[in-house]
Amino acid sequence: MDMTDRGRLKQHLISWATASPLAGPAGAGVGTLVLADAAHIPAVTAAGLVGPRTLLLAPDDGTGDLAPAVGYQGSLTEPGDEFSNGQDFFLQTHAYAASPFMTVFGPTVIRVFDGNDFEAFLADADRALAEGVFPEFLITSSVLLADPAALSGAHNPADGPALRLYADRNGQVSTSPTGAVLGTVDDSLDTLTERFARTGSGAAALDAALPAEARAEALRGRPFLARYLEAVSALRGLMARGATGLRVSGFGSRLTPGLAESGADADLADPTLPIVLYGDGDGEAHIVAGNRLFAVDRRAAQALECLLATSGEVGGLVPAAEVEQLAELFARHDLPLPVPVRVPAAAR
Repeated sequence: MDMTDRGRLKQHLISWATASPLAGPAGAGVGTLVLADAAHIPAVTAAGLVGPRTLLLAPDDGTGDLAPAVGYQGSLTEPGDEFSNGQDFFLQTHAYAASPFMTVFGPTVIRVFDGNDFEAFLADADRALAEGVFPEFLITSSVLLADPAALSGAHNPADGPALRLYADRNGQVSTSPTGAVLGTVDDSLDTLTERFARTGSGAAALDAALPAEARAEALRGRPFLARYLEAVSALRGLMARGATGLRVSGFGSRLTPGLAESGADADLADPTLPIVLYGDGDGEAHIVAGNRLFAVDRRAAQALECLLATSGEVGGLVPAAEVEQLAELFARHDLPLPVPVRVPAAAR
C-alpha cells in the first residue's frame, strides 16, 4: 500500500468511526463500508452500495481475491482488538471504561460499547465541567472518540448510510457497530437512508449499546456535552503541537476575574462558538474557532470569553476598547465576532 492509499484508508476510517465528512464530492455508493464477513461482498455490490468513491473493507483470510474490497486482519468492532491492513497501518479499538488503564501504542478509537462505558464517559464530562480536569487518554493526539455527536446530542448533517455503513456477520446493516439495525446487505442505499431518517442519527449510532431513554435522559441533563467534546478536540489538537497544561474557559475556571462569580455560562450550550484556552501565569492564550487556531494575548482571550459567556452583555467585566481590539483581530482573520456586542456606556 503506497502513501496515497494509506492516507485514504486513514481518512475513511476516521470518517467511519466519527461520522466526519469525507473530502470531495459525494457521488454514488457509500463512503466507507465495513463488512464483518467477506461473503457479503456480492450482496452489497448487487445492492448498489459500492460506488466509485466507496472504500469497501472486508476480512482477508488470504484465500482469494477480495475485489472490489480491501482486505483487513483483526477487527474494528471488538474492544481490545486491533485492525491491520496487512502491511503498515494498525488501529486499536478500546472500550471507554477500560481506556484509562490501557496503553496507547498508536492510532486508537475509543467506543462506548455499553452502559458502563457511557456512565464513565458522563462522569469524565461532569468532572471536566466542575473541575476543569479532562481525561488524559481522551486528549491524546492519536486517540479518537467514536460517534461523538450521538454521545453529546449534537446535530451532524453529514452522518447517514451514504457516509458510512457496517454489516455484521449475519448481514445486518447499521451506520455504526453499536447502532440500531437499519436493514440488511440486500437493501438499497435509498431504503437504508429512509430508515435512518426515521430512526434518527443518535439511535442509529448507539441504540445497540444503550437504552434510548437512558441516553436521552443523560443528554437532557447535560446541555454542555457537545461543547465538552469540542473542548476535548481543541486540547487534542494543541497537545499534538506540544502545548500541554492548558485550561478551557467555562470548564472549572475562567480567565477573567469576576466572570465565574457572575454565573454567566451561555457559551456552554453552544458547541459552534470559539473556545478559549489558557495556561497558568501570564503567557499567551489560544482561541480555537472551527478548524482555525490563533495565539492571542490574555486580554483578547478575556474579552472573547466574556462575550461568549454573556452573549454579548459584558457589563463592566471588560472595557469596550478591548472588545473593539478583539473585533479588529477577528476582522483581520476574516472572522465575524460570534455574538452581538452590547457594552454599556459605563464600561467605555
